[in-house]
Amino acid sequence: MGFTREEKVLWRLDRLLGQHLQNALYRHTCPVSIESWDVAGEPVDFQTAKQAEYRPMSVGDPWGTAWDTWWLHVTGQVPAEWANEADTRPELVVDLGRVGLGPGFQAEGLVRRPDGTVIKAVEPFNGWVPVPEPGQPCEFYIEAASNPQISNGGSFHPTELGNEGVGKEQGIYRLQRLELGLLDLQVWNLIQELKVLEGLLHEVDPTRTRYANILDAIEAALNSIDPNDVAGTARRARQCLVDVLSAPATKGHTVYAVGHAHIDSAWLWPLRETPRKVARTFSNAVELADEYPDFIFAASSAQQYQWLKDSEPDVYEGVKRKIRSGQFVPVGGMWVESDANLPGGESLVRQFLQGGRFFQEEFGVTSHVAWLPDSFGYSGAFPQIARLAGMDYFLTQKISWNDTDTFPFHSFMWQGIDGTEIFTHFPPADKYNSDASPADVARSEKNFTEKGKGASSLLLYGWGDGGGGPTREMVAATELQENLEGGPRVLMTSPETFFRQAKEEMKDPPRWVGELYLELHRGTATSQAATKSGNKRSESLLRQAEWWASQAAILCGTPYPYEELQEIWRKVLLYQFHDILPGSAIAWVYAEVQRSDRKIWSQLEEIIDRSLKALAGSGPVQLEANAGPLSQEGVHAGAVSAPVSTASGQARREGDDTVLENDRVSFRIDASGHVVSAVDRVSDREVIDPAVPANVLRLFVDAPAHWDAWDIEKTYQDMELPGAQVEETTLTDQGTVTVSGTIGQSTFSQELSLDDDTDALVIRTHVDWKESDRLLKLSFPTNLYTKESVNEIQFGHLTRPVTENTSWEQARFEAAAQRWVHIQEGDFGVSLANCTNYGHDIHQFVLPDGRPGTRIQISLLRAPHFPDPRADLGEHDFTVALGVGTDIRRAIRMGYRLNVPVRRLTGAHPVDPLVEVDGQDVLIESVKLAEDRSGDLVVRLYESAGARSRARLTACFDWSSVDEVGLMEVPCDAVQPAIRSKGEEGIDLELHPFQIVTLRFHRP
Repeated sequence: MGFTREEKVLWRLDRLLGQHLQNALYRHTCPVSIESWDVAGEPVDFQTAKQAEYRPMSVGDPWGTAWDTWWLHVTGQVPAEWANEADTRPELVVDLGRVGLGPGFQAEGLVRRPDGTVIKAVEPFNGWVPVPEPGQPCEFYIEAASNPQISNGGSFHPTELGNEGVGKEQGIYRLQRLELGLLDLQVWNLIQELKVLEGLLHEVDPTRTRYANILDAIEAALNSIDPNDVAGTARRARQCLVDVLSAPATKGHTVYAVGHAHIDSAWLWPLRETPRKVARTFSNAVELADEYPDFIFAASSAQQYQWLKDSEPDVYEGVKRKIRSGQFVPVGGMWVESDANLPGGESLVRQFLQGGRFFQEEFGVTSHVAWLPDSFGYSGAFPQIARLAGMDYFLTQKISWNDTDTFPFHSFMWQGIDGTEIFTHFPPADKYNSDASPADVARSEKNFTEKGKGASSLLLYGWGDGGGGPTREMVAATELQENLEGGPRVLMTSPETFFRQAKEEMKDPPRWVGELYLELHRGTATSQAATKSGNKRSESLLRQAEWWASQAAILCGTPYPYEELQEIWRKVLLYQFHDILPGSAIAWVYAEVQRSDRKIWSQLEEIIDRSLKALAGSGPVQLEANAGPLSQEGVHAGAVSAPVSTASGQARREGDDTVLENDRVSFRIDASGHVVSAVDRVSDREVIDPAVPANVLRLFVDAPAHWDAWDIEKTYQDMELPGAQVEETTLTDQGTVTVSGTIGQSTFSQELSLDDDTDALVIRTHVDWKESDRLLKLSFPTNLYTKESVNEIQFGHLTRPVTENTSWEQARFEAAAQRWVHIQEGDFGVSLANCTNYGHDIHQFVLPDGRPGTRIQISLLRAPHFPDPRADLGEHDFTVALGVGTDIRRAIRMGYRLNVPVRRLTGAHPVDPLVEVDGQDVLIESVKLAEDRSGDLVVRLYESAGARSRARLTACFDWSSVDEVGLMEVPCDAVQPAIRSKGEEGIDLELHPFQIVTLRFHRP
């Protein structure tokens, strides 16, 4: 069997790169002295480590237990004779021991000088450290993190390695290399050039002359290399490549290359490890920026800069220096790269407010590029929020992961639920951690869907997820492809430069309207239920704390807790990171979050109590405080007053059934705790078929094909398990139905009661969850015929089809909603509100009479095993409310009623609202004092019904003027004026559908 010339040339090339050139990369090496100290616990500071007792260590020795830290003390002398070697550079060469995956998922190290200042990091594929000139002594301290490899090559087997604390297994790594080396620059450059040409060869049409020229040049270079004298022949080999490397690219597509290192703020490592990842990655970026003047590195997440400021001030100063020079670019303007579906509207606002203010105060820069490459889908409210925060552009990558449909655009205008648009780009290389190879560069052009409309795309290169960032090899590849025939032009640039160019050249970009739904990772709306319900509780308490603290500050002169609220907000925002709140991190992360949540709630309760005491005084009067935007129990929004009793409900037994009813609704609960009748008495409409009852716990086999904590496969629908076994149903003296029983291996109990304030059936469910690979849903089948559902998202709602006509509809079998969902047949509706959950599925089904009905199901619990093998095991509480005969307004009321309930207290007197709105569809979402500590009051409202609405806002305090501002609490070009008039009687507003309005009241 014969082989082609091309095959032989490529075989020779692979051997040359992998053997001869690699072996000749360092002309000479020199040993160093190594000592080590095992911290055997949590990381320590440099001064502690420097004073520790070290013992000798040798290359080849094992080291490290899971999550432990070892300090290596390295001393040596750079040989003086190396100064006589041309085209060389002395370096410290370090390999802590790579076991499979790339940087960010295993051993990493941060190298320091004897005074503790940072030089750079060492990681797999980036193991070099600059050293003094030849003839000089050298001394280093390496803080080596023995982070275990949680996921072995992408497998998802349960592992205990994600548990809190340092592990017990000894020697999970072995020190592979630690010595001084004299880097041969001719050999190093030859390697980079050959790799780029080899990659380009695979992208060029083999019938074209360019292909033959590259192949000839590579073969000539191979023929020029003497394996026994690589150093002496490398320059000659490089000369063979000059012509093919100098041939310019034709005019066409341009790839804008940005150095990047996506660093998950927590994922397969604990939160305490991320500041060290940031220090390692950012120090590498600063080092590269010093060496390569054209290199530009973009990094998001103000939280990560804050960590760096706190932990490594010298690296932070280096970052600030490079920000001033334009080589280090803060992007995103958010506190972290948060999830974009689950956080509430005000939380997304604060992501931008806290992040943007940090960037401005620390660096004097404002990012105009919203940056969420890896979040699991994007709310239809996001375009308006981002634009009002000063963002002009949006970047993401994740929608390319769709498991069913290919998203049709790469550069487009994304239109949100209110009509606001933001120019959006998906890098067509389909990754945010490219190695800048010719394959990725070529893919950027091949995949780009807007050919003819535009000719620019973005390439993010650098090791990511666990950090690491670009390597010098990647930068070299980028430079070599700047203007190289056979591929698109590659320019190192900033993200904003790319976006300006891309938007300018696309005069009529395509449009996508509504949410960017990710057809994957649907389980992230349900996994780690305690963290999700905890987030909703934190959001509710923060709203109340700010509302009452603002009122107390203005009316009573009580000091406003600026610092405390900022600290709490930043914690909550951190926990909304896209691998924390969605439930896809290791167990250690959730143990820390839940401890922190309890502290946060205690702090917020103290702020609320302190503020209400200042407002209402001390006394025996029974009062209720309502921080919600709508009246509850007769207490006006923003008021503290005595409740007005509207109770008209009654509970009675009828045989084995229990009826809970008032003048407007009636619910019948059978002996199994199921709702077998739900009647709107106003219209005399029944919504439940007793053969298909509601409030049914349903258990399914939940066995994802790949991403355990992330995914729910649609096949779960075909694997339902036996239902609940009810042991007892009783009616209490308080008119509450109690149910207890088992489902699967778990026990549960429920309390069902009628809320006269909203005419809703409130169902509180407690589950002691003991399942494995299971999905628990609470089901509400109805006889309503509809083709779409209404789902609350941040600052509004959107519709989703309940049919399965298209692949797009079929793929949306599980989706997130905020506080409520709603279905409607004509002018009659059914709503389901909650204060603990996000995941829903709402679909048509066939009723016993053959007619189509609509089933609402809310996902309560899952039981995945990776990355947390005991995810969700234990006790959980969930609360939902079922309303019949409802409309959108009542659904909204039900949602706020559960999430921001009235607070009971005793005091001396009632308190009038600080601000009031008389339009029923314009709701106040936030009342707070301005972040700049001026004492100005900030009031955020939004139009909730999806229709043009008018309202009058009355401010019950002295104010000198009022401005409409952006979310940063300063004027913003994206603000669309809503004030029609203002005077002593109030401020008249007109809002377009789902418009967000932020008013800043200046106080005299």
